[in-house]
Amino acid sequence: TAAGQSGTVDLNDPNNTLYTNGIVGNDSTYAFRLSGSYRAPYDIQVAGTLVSNTGFPIVSTYAVTRALAATAGVALTRSSQTVFLSDRGDERFPSVTLVDLRLSRSFRFSGGRRIEPQLDIYNLTNSSTITTYTTGVGSTYLFPSVIVSPRIMRVGVAINF
Repeated sequence: TAAGQSGTVDLNDPNNTLYTNGIVGNDSTYAFRLSGSYRAPYDIQVAGTLVSNTGFPIVSTYAVTRALAATAGVALTRSSQTVFLSDRGDERFPSVTLVDLRLSRSFRFSGGRRIEPQLDIYNLTNSSTITTYTTGVGSTYLFPSVIVSPRIMRVGVAINF
């Protein structure tokens, strides 16, 4: 598991909490958020958000099986045991920075009715940062398995009546 913990393991078993420093889940050493809006000429509303986080911790692991333990002269009572190879936080994913933008303009009509076309652009810079690796030592060790979603554009209309 990327954070050194699994949501499905028994946390009462000390073998499953070794090297976690008592922390379960993800953390970023730094997190930055900035958002704002601006009314441009022709009553066009421009709004944006910038989110930047340092990467979550990675814990490299190795699965020891009964057969592997037997070759070392050790009897393993479980069918396999995952061993953490580093302390939580010694390794981290790359930092993630995302920029989202919204353009809109409201058109007012009689009777308090309003139509507002909107254009939303998510991940404006089309960042492709890796957010999950395979952390188990083996043929796919450190193989990227999840990246940030690509740039997405959404066109919408808000109607108030």
